[in-house]
Amino acid sequence: MRLQYLLFYFTIGFMISKSPCAGQADRLFYDAVRSEAAGDLDQAINLYLKASALSHSANLHGNLANLYFKKEQFGHSILHFRKALLMNPRDPELHANLNFAYEMANLPPPLQNFRNTYFSVNFLSFWIIICTIIFWVGLLITFYFLFFKTSKKPFFYFLFCWIFAFFLCCFATNLSLNQKSELGREVISHLSSIENNHSKSIPLRRFAGESNSANTNIIPGESLIIQLGNDGTNKSFQISNGKTWYLAKSTDGKKKGWIREDEFGWIIDPSS
Repeated sequence: MRLQYLLFYFTIGFMISKSPCAGQADRLFYDAVRSEAAGDLDQAINLYLKASALSHSANLHGNLANLYFKKEQFGHSILHFRKALLMNPRDPELHANLNFAYEMANLPPPLQNFRNTYFSVNFLSFWIIICTIIFWVGLLITFYFLFFKTSKKPFFYFLFCWIFAFFLCCFATNLSLNQKSELGREVISHLSSIENNHSKSIPLRRFAGESNSANTNIIPGESLIIQLGNDGTNKSFQISNGKTWYLAKSTDGKKKGWIREDEFGWIIDPSS
């Protein structure tokens, strides 16, 4: 009983501690809506960003994306449309707006092929459930064969099919896990100081630091994957002026280099 009381009081305390943040986020959100209606887009963006530091919603990030789109900051717009779609992946309007933002940024929309559709993060739970079902059903049928001592030929046929099906499901689960890992390290490039002219490019440097020559260039709005170091964490380097640089590559692996922390935004914030 004592444990139940402790859990009850902990839950109540957690809800109370979170409620002021939720209330503040709502106030900031509606202040942003009013600023947007009054035509003060910069103030609306600042308020939405403050609200997003407290809570997230598809509506909030969708509104932010639309405001950045109006200001022709397409990298920021694509970033927040992607964030909104994480929370509401079936919204057709968000998909249409994202594709339009890619078009305005002179970028092709990401290809929806078989691999990143049926082995995406959204299907991870499905594959885990299928793997579990196949494993336990196959195990029960195996016990049935062994217990009733049926002929060996049907048993070996079943065993082969069971192992093959389980292997395929494990492979599918692994693909989904890899997609989840990449999504956690995926960022969208942007550069506020030059993004009003979306034809400008962002350099990926050969080494961390402003003075290094560009290894290649990317357009604001392009997706990048932050690379992992030998310790399994995001490969980064902090230079003397306090700026942190990250080693990143394009999603197709053709472009690679160092990018400054304020030149991109995380689709999934690693600190959250």
